[in-house]
Amino acid sequence: AWIRKKRKDPPTTEEILKNENYREEMKQKIKDVSEKDKLLQAKEYKEGLVAEPAHTHVKGHASAPYYGKKEPSQDPMSTANTFQPGSWMPPGSGSNHNK
Repeated sequence: AWIRKKRKDPPTTEEILKNENYREEMKQKIKDVSEKDKLLQAKEYKEGLVAEPAHTHVKGHASAPYYGKKEPSQDPMSTANTFQPGSWMPPGSGSNHNK
């Protein structure tokens, strides 16, 4: 506040020490609360009260016109502003074309 000209007098040594102690106390309290929260979450996961977060695997970018599969798919697919219709494959052919 003194640097911003909101206060006429500079802070005293006591005020500076008080502010530093307050910051340290807050850091310690935050650390304690986060540890308690982690333990509580682990307990809730173990008891089945809360579902664990799902692990997702990103295979490209949503705005990419085509990514992932290199072979034609029977299922139609749509990404961004493009639509890729599904292709017809004979029954039982699967992904291997040279059987």
